[in-house]
Amino acid sequence: MLLIAVVDDDPKDAALLKECVEAYCNRNDHPAMVRVYQDGLDLIRGAETHDIVFLDIQMGKLDGLETARLVRKINRESILVFVTNMAQFAIKGYEVDALDFILKPASPASITYVMDKAMKRLDSGTRALFSLKTSEGTVSLSANDILYVEVFDHNLVYHTTRGDYSVRGRLSDVNEKLDPERFVLCNRSFIVNLRHVSNVTADHLLIGDTRISVSKSHRKELMKRFSSFLGDSL
Repeated sequence: MLLIAVVDDDPKDAALLKECVEAYCNRNDHPAMVRVYQDGLDLIRGAETHDIVFLDIQMGKLDGLETARLVRKINRESILVFVTNMAQFAIKGYEVDALDFILKPASPASITYVMDKAMKRLDSGTRALFSLKTSEGTVSLSANDILYVEVFDHNLVYHTTRGDYSVRGRLSDVNEKLDPERFVLCNRSFIVNLRHVSNVTADHLLIGDTRISVSKSHRKELMKRFSSFLGDSL
């Protein structure tokens, strides 16, 4: 399921945009949840990993460009689309790798154009999909959703933004499937997603409120990869 955000402090514009996006998704058989945020701060505080974010450039508390910069510090892969009354503002979207922009008011034609582009990017392999066979059935999730994977009681536990899933398997096999630029071993029992790591010290790292130990043998590589990841994200 696609998770899409509409960020606009004008309720009428936000409602129209949401309606157009939902109509596109229904018409093209793309299951989606479209959430509306009144300003950029609400989006950031929500801490959700959105596939597509529509951002009004001119907002009161935090404008669209500043919101986009904050999004990019924690998430390089969300597709950003700016929404504006004046096209000259949208040129700055290249600073944050925005996909495109649309002019207000949103129309079915403009939404179809940018959503077609967005779906092509999503389908190009930029987000790996995993199917986990759990005791309760098969779960499909994106690599973006994974916070970390740990070995626990001879099982693998995937800790994700959608919950925890326990499966049979080997950590070494998981490590081979995940993007080495974003996922790294921090000890022999944990693989972490760097995009969700908030802090790294000599002996531990933080993902949300979870503290995970860093072994001496993995410390140097982890610090190097984390610094590189931050540099690419800013």
